[in-house]
Amino acid sequence: MRNKADANAAQPGNPSALAATVYQVAFAGHSVAIRLSTDAAHTFLAFLFADLHSPAAPETTPLLELTAQDTHYLLTDQSRTLYSGRLDVQFAAVLFDQVIYHLLHTQHNGVALHAGAVSWQGQTILLPGRSGSGKSSVTAWLTSQGCSYLSDELVFLPNDGAGVVIPFPRPFCLKPGSAAVVKALLPAAQQVGLLADEHGAVIPHRLFNPTCTLASTPPGVLLFPVYQSGAVLHVEQLSQARASALLMSCDVNARNLPDHGFHQITQLARSIPAWQITYSSFAGLPEVWSDLAASFTSP
Repeated sequence: MRNKADANAAQPGNPSALAATVYQVAFAGHSVAIRLSTDAAHTFLAFLFADLHSPAAPETTPLLELTAQDTHYLLTDQSRTLYSGRLDVQFAAVLFDQVIYHLLHTQHNGVALHAGAVSWQGQTILLPGRSGSGKSSVTAWLTSQGCSYLSDELVFLPNDGAGVVIPFPRPFCLKPGSAAVVKALLPAAQQVGLLADEHGAVIPHRLFNPTCTLASTPPGVLLFPVYQSGAVLHVEQLSQARASALLMSCDVNARNLPDHGFHQITQLARSIPAWQITYSSFAGLPEVWSDLAASFTSP
C-alpha cells in the first residue's frame, strides 16, 4: 500500500510543477533547506517532515536539492549526487540520513542521541540504541499502548540546564524485517496513508496514537531495547556505569563536543533509572510494561 507521494513519484515530470521553492526542516535550533520544483516532491517532503517543517526557520542556503528527471528523482548536495531513484522507502531513508547529518554536523549545544522516545505521564522514556536494536519497533508498540510519540530515531538534550528532551518527530521508518510486525499493530482499516515496499515501510506515527503533543518533557527513564531472534523476553535493571557506556555508543554528535558529551551523558545516567529489555517479539510486553510503568511512576 502506498501513499499519495509515492503514487505521484512515477510521474516526476507531471504538469503540476511548482516554481522552484524551498522546504525548511528545523530541529534544535538548526535548519536544513531543501530545494524542490514539483508537487510530488513537496507531497513527499510533507509526508516525511510535517512535524519538523518550519517556514519561519532562519534563511539558509539550500543544502539539498530534490530534482525530477524522467522517471526518477535526484537528491543532490552542492552539485554532488547523493541518490537517484523513485520516491520510495529507500529514498526516504537516504533523505532522513542526509537531513539529520546537516542538522547535526555543527551542533555543539548539547548531546544528540540515536534513540526512540515517547512521553508517559509527563516524563520522557528514552529508548537508545544503534540501528537494528529494535528501538523503532518497541517505540511503535509503546505508542500503540497509549504513550505519546516523540521520535523513533533521534533526540537532543540541550546543555543549557533546562533538563528537557527535544525530539525529532518523523514517521516510523522500518526495515523489511520489522515492517510487517509493526504494521500488524494496526487494524487493517487503519493501514492507510503509509508507504511500504520491498525496502520496508514508512508509517505515520499518528496511526498508532492520534494524540501527540510533541512536548519537550524531562527524561524519566532509560529503556535500552535489544532485539535477538528467538530470545526469551528478559528485563534487567542496569547500573549507572553500564547505562553511561551504552549511551556513549549512541552519542551522534560526540566529535563536536569538548568531552564528547561524557559529562552530560553520565549526569543523565546518574539521574534516572535504566533498564535493558531483550526480546524477539511483542509477546509478553504488556505484562512487562505494566510492571515497568508502575515502577516509573513510583515515588
